[in-house]
This record gives sequence, structure tokens and C-alpha cells, in this order.
Amino acid sequence: MQRPARKFVYAVLLLRLAWLVPVTLMALAYTLYSVTHLVQLMRYPASAAAAEFLEALFGAGLGAAFLFFTWRMWKKTWNMLLNKVYPVRSAVLWQTGWIILAVILPFLVIWPKVKDIQRYSGEGANKGRLSQLRTAVAEYKAASGVYPRDLAELERSGLLKKVPALWDTKWAGFPHEPTYSAVYGSPEPGDSGGWAYALAKDSAPVIFIDCIHKDSRGVPWSAY
Repeated sequence: MQRPARKFVYAVLLLRLAWLVPVTLMALAYTLYSVTHLVQLMRYPASAAAAEFLEALFGAGLGAAFLFFTWRMWKKTWNMLLNKVYPVRSAVLWQTGWIILAVILPFLVIWPKVKDIQRYSGEGANKGRLSQLRTAVAEYKAASGVYPRDLAELERSGLLKKVPALWDTKWAGFPHEPTYSAVYGSPEPGDSGGWAYALAKDSAPVIFIDCIHKDSRGVPWSAY
């Protein structure tokens, strides 16, 4: 193939970088969120349906393929910079098309998927922290013979460094703001948005998320 003019090669390289850099960042973000979501489901399998786990697994695989594609594009760009390969005459049109796609892609595919993964990850974290509270309360009872009067007692006893935060994942679309607070007394759910802790006379306390809104699976948060 005849070597094209250097200015043409530089123009193609600049156009190529204009879409390759943001696409690479999107690939990294998508893969990171997918793997994080998959790890979260593996840590708390009881909170996830089989379909959700398969979706997370597919997302991680798709993210890996996405990264492989960007690596191949970077390799070709590097070879082009070293004059090992030359761009074809239609390269400018191709690169312009990729730039347009790089602008449209986040709005059509990537960003909605990232939002879903962020929400799933945040939901898994909330349910995992609820399980952490219940485990700490059981450990307190085993050590002292009685249940704690409130969740702050878990901190004072050293079983928890701090009562875990609720709704603290950003951009997850949760119905409440992040909080460490708790409500006490009633086993009936309200909508305070905090942890709920109701001591029972002859049985273990009721611990749940005091929220009547539903999660992504259509289950009220208070049902957990």
C-alpha cells in the first residue's frame, strides 16, 4: 500500500483518539460496575434471583469483550503512529462515524446499563448491611444473654465499629437520602427511611428497613 501523506495520517490519528479515549473510559467503567455487581451478588446470593445473577455474569463477560475491542483499537493506533500500518482513504469518514457513535452510545446503551448495575449493587449492599446488623444482634445476645436495647449498643459493645449506612450509593435512584439513623418500638413498617428495630417480649427483635417503597424486584424494602 502506498504511504499516505503525513498530515493525513495525523488527521486520522486525532480523529481516532477523539472517539477511542471516551470509548475506552466507558469500557473500563462498564466492566468495573459489572464485576462489582457480580461480586456483590456472589457475596449475598440470598438477595438475588438466578436471572439477576446470570444478567450480571453476562454483563461482566460483555465488559471483558468491550475491553478486548478497545485494546485491539489501541494496538492498531500505536502501529499507525509507528508507520507499521497506514490508514485507508476512507479512514476519515470511518473515524467520524466512530465519533458520532461514541457520543450516542452512552445515552443508548452504556449509561442506562450502568444505572441498573449501580442500583442492583446498592440494593445488594443494603440487604448485606441488614444481614450484618442481624448477625451483630445475635452475637450480642450470645455474649450477654439479652438483646441490645438499641442499635447504638452494638457500637458501644465493640461488635460494630459503626452502625452501617443505608442508601449511601450515589446515583442509584433510592427513595431516601443516605442515613445511619434508626427508629425503635413498632414492628410495623413506616417510611422513615432508616433502620427499624423493635424489641419483642418473648422472641428475637424485629430488624428491617423502614421503607414502604419497592426495590427493583418489586418487593417492599420493609419485607426484608
